[in-house]
Amino acid sequence: MNNFLKVSMIILLLLCSCGGGITAEKAFEGVNNYCHQNYDWSIAEENPEIMYVAMGDETQAEYKVVFRSYTGSFVYFYVDKASGSTRMEEYVPGLDIKNEAGSINIKDYLK
Repeated sequence: MNNFLKVSMIILLLLCSCGGGITAEKAFEGVNNYCHQNYDWSIAEENPEIMYVAMGDETQAEYKVVFRSYTGSFVYFYVDKASGSTRMEEYVPGLDIKNEAGSINIKDYLK
């Protein structure tokens, strides 16, 4: 067996033993848990459509999960499929303003 094949097999075993990457379901669950821990949902009890978490676009490298606030602003969560590292971007449509809003590791919000 050549060295390249040996190294490839070791990398594959390491990825498999670590539980693999983040699935779309895990990305949604983690963002949903984060949003319920960090935002006040009481305002949406009578009208749940004004606040929600939904899946957005997907690329080869990341999932986009969208949180809509009762204020009409959005927070976009870009979840790295391999690591769970997640960058957040806030968007206020009425003012057409986008701002970086920090980062988290989505694995910290999975049960």
